[in-house]
Amino acid sequence: MNVSKIISLRSCYVLTLIVMIVMFPIFVSDGHNTLSVESARYFPPYEQHIHGIDISKHNGEIEWKKVQGHRWADEPFHFTVIKATEGGDLVDAYFRENWKKAREHGFVRGAYHFFTSFTDPEIQAINYLSTVKHEVGDFVPVLDFENDGRTHSERKNLAQNAKVWLKIVEEQTGKKPIIYTNHKIYHKYIKEHLPEYDLWLADYSVYDPSHYQLNKLIMWQLSDGGVVPGIPHAVDLNVFYGSHHKFQKYLF
Repeated sequence: MNVSKIISLRSCYVLTLIVMIVMFPIFVSDGHNTLSVESARYFPPYEQHIHGIDISKHNGEIEWKKVQGHRWADEPFHFTVIKATEGGDLVDAYFRENWKKAREHGFVRGAYHFFTSFTDPEIQAINYLSTVKHEVGDFVPVLDFENDGRTHSERKNLAQNAKVWLKIVEEQTGKKPIIYTNHKIYHKYIKEHLPEYDLWLADYSVYDPSHYQLNKLIMWQLSDGGVVPGIPHAVDLNVFYGSHHKFQKYLF
């Protein structure tokens, strides 16, 4: 083997090693699309970097001061959406504490309801409305519509039942809710039956979910495995699509 070939092979080896080191945070995970806040910078730039998290009791007890002081892709977290309720009677164990602490630490806070296919949507709306007391500056209500019905009957009425919840909450709060969903539920129910609602999409398989209704896509959950100081367990990372001026339109 001549000297030029040896140099060429060594150059290729070094280049490959550099690429592996740089891309390591993206390709290595625990099976949940884990991203450190540092590795998230490899996602493409957006018009404005308005970053946020969403949380529930599954994230554990949060040290809000640490979260407040942290930066993701050189920007602080601007908002947090907190699980409030589920079904007809469940209230998230950490909701009231998280709701209070998020505001105290300067975050724009929002609250979401986890929608179930087997509970009367009116009762679900009452559960949310009796739990969440929005104030000026809070994010609009969010319906977490990510699970399918268990039976044919539930699936048949699922979109209509979701609309019942959405309408009641809008009438009572004066703000039109947005829908949090995933690829499957979007294509099966929302695209055809609930096209008038803005979307918060969870899709970890793409770098930019541009194949969805872009005029309705306002937020993207790009990972469910963010590592953030102050949060004991992996947290969802989100990007708001648009300017700070646009973001203000989604606040009370």
